[in-house]
Amino acid sequence: MSGKAVDRSNRGDPAAAAILASSDVWDMTIAWLQVYWNMETLRRYKRAGYTFASLTLQDWPPTFERMPRMIAEFKEKVKSESDWLTFGFSVAEIEAGRRAGKLVLGLNSQETLPIGMDLSRIEVLHDLGVRHMLLAYNIRNFVADGCAESTDAGLSNYGRLVVKEMDRVGIILDGTHTGRRSTLEAMELTTRPPIFSHSGAYKVFPHIRNIHDEQIRACAAKGGVIGVVGMGPFLSEDRQASSENCFRHMDYMVSLVGPDHVGLGTDYVPDLRYDSDFLKRVSETGDQNWPPPEIGWITPTGHDQVADRGTSFQPEQLVELVGIMLAHGYSPEAVKGILGGNFKRVYATL
Repeated sequence: MSGKAVDRSNRGDPAAAAILASSDVWDMTIAWLQVYWNMETLRRYKRAGYTFASLTLQDWPPTFERMPRMIAEFKEKVKSESDWLTFGFSVAEIEAGRRAGKLVLGLNSQETLPIGMDLSRIEVLHDLGVRHMLLAYNIRNFVADGCAESTDAGLSNYGRLVVKEMDRVGIILDGTHTGRRSTLEAMELTTRPPIFSHSGAYKVFPHIRNIHDEQIRACAAKGGVIGVVGMGPFLSEDRQASSENCFRHMDYMVSLVGPDHVGLGTDYVPDLRYDSDFLKRVSETGDQNWPPPEIGWITPTGHDQVADRGTSFQPEQLVELVGIMLAHGYSPEAVKGILGGNFKRVYATL
C-alpha cells in the first residue's frame, strides 16, 4: 500500500468509541477484491471497529469467467488469516464471525455485464457469494442506463427479467452508478428492499455519481438503505473526504427519509499506484466506462486515494464521524442503525 495512513483513531469522545465498540459496523463497498492481497487495509478496517465489509468482485472489463477463480484464490488467502478474518454470506454467518471477533467479508458485483444475456448466471453468482449487484456501471449495458449516459432511457425488457431473477435467487438490487430512471423503474419492480451501496446526495453536491431526492425517497419507501460514499470528488468542491463532508450527505438523507434508511459505503481504494495506473489507462484508451473530466467525473489528480491526501474516507475516521453524529443530536439507536444495523436489516430479508 502506498501512502501513510492518517491516524484519526484518537479522535471523538468516549461516547462515540463506546457506541462503535458495541455496534454492527458495515461498509457496503470497499473496492476491487484484488487490491487487498496484502491484507493491510483489511487489518485497518478490523482495528477501526468494522465488523463487515463487502468487497467488489471484479476489475474492468468484468468477465464472468474470471469470477470463480478470483473468489477461490481470495478465499484461500483468507484461510491463512482465519484468526481474524472470514467470509459470511448470510446474517447468521456474519453474526457468527462477529461473535468470534473476526472481520467478516462479503461480495458484490458492480456490473451486470458478467451475466451477459444468460439469466442462469445470476444464480451462479449467488452461489459464489454475491449478495448485491449494480445494474449498470456508469454507461449503458444490456440491462439499464448508467448514471453517465446522456440519455435516461430506463430498464430494458431484459433488465426487467434480470431484476426479477435477482429477487428470486436473493441478490439485492443496487442502484449505485446506474441511471436515475433505471433505478426508479427497478425499485418499483423489485419485491425486496433495494440499496444504493455507495452514493451521495445530489442536492448536497450535484455530481453525476450522486442520487436525486426521488431516488432516495423511492429506496426508503421500499425499506431500503443508501450507503454514503466516501470519495472526495463526489462529496464536495474541495474534493476532500473529510468526516464533515461525509456527514453533510448523511444528514441530508436522514432529514429526507429518516435514519433507518442510511448507512455506510465508502468505496475505499487504498493503493494510489493501482488507482493512478487504472486512470492513466482509462485516459489513454478512452474507456467509455469513465466519462471525460469535463462532465465532472474524476481525474488522476482529483482522485488520489493515497491515504494521507484526504480524498478518500479512511477507516480510522469512523470514530470521528460517530462523534459528529452524536454532536448533532443523533440518538445512539440512530447511530447504530447507520453504522450497520440498517444494512443488516436488508440482508436479513435474503
